[in-house]
Amino acid sequence: VKALLSHHKLSILRIPVPDPSDELSDGGRLQFEAIFVSCEDSSQKPTVLILHGGPHSASVSSYSKSSAFLASLGFNLLIVNYRGTLGYGEEALQSLPGKVGSQDVQDCLAALDHVIEEGLVDASRVAVVGISHGGFLTTHLIGQAPERFAVAAARNPVCNLSLMIGTTDIPDWCYAVACGTEARRLASESPSLDHLRIFHQKSPIAHISKVKAPLLMLLGGADLRVPMSNGLQYARALRERGGEVKTIMFPEDTHEIDIPRSDFESFLNMGVWFKKYLKQI
Repeated sequence: VKALLSHHKLSILRIPVPDPSDELSDGGRLQFEAIFVSCEDSSQKPTVLILHGGPHSASVSSYSKSSAFLASLGFNLLIVNYRGTLGYGEEALQSLPGKVGSQDVQDCLAALDHVIEEGLVDASRVAVVGISHGGFLTTHLIGQAPERFAVAAARNPVCNLSLMIGTTDIPDWCYAVACGTEARRLASESPSLDHLRIFHQKSPIAHISKVKAPLLMLLGGADLRVPMSNGLQYARALRERGGEVKTIMFPEDTHEIDIPRSDFESFLNMGVWFKKYLKQI
């Protein structure tokens, strides 16, 4: 492992908030961060944009076997802690609920723009991957910015909040992220037509007609948090539109896909998928 990673460098990038609105709190205007793991001659190598779930979670700079594996294949890694990530203050955290699918998407694109403008990566060879809310962002990005990504992988992604509301074990979460934290009190297993419309508008499936990137869908068959129906619906809808999609199901896995063999197989397949479409040398 040391030999494979010996030529990589790690840096913490501070990313200015893109076009901050007057409605944002002071904390919501603060710079957010991204971890950049670079290869030698990084501008000539493909890059993987990695997005954590939660959304109130965080990516840290400690050792990660999955990130180390992708880096060992010759990929730069851009690991974004978009606004809503833990560790940057309550105001920054609370700036995201009600704005998912827009604010967090723009933060990811701003981080990617930053490394491109600095001449650190090849803009034509970028992959994106995420789990849960990171998968939500992955499928949003390939729909909202289809020219920016050559390939994608999503692990148990939230693709359609209007479907998830009736199948998940945390329906109140759907209300909070789509409508704002105070909307938790409105949570219902029988949402109104207005709420269903909001859930759909905030979901990646609203942008599926624009997707161009080949997508690898990795799903846990025993996931109660984001049931596999969410990913399967998106994959089938993408396929019927002529999109290229491969779905791998891990029948015994829950939300994290962390049974050791499943974890290994998911990232092994991801590496093969990325190398195929990023023309890795």
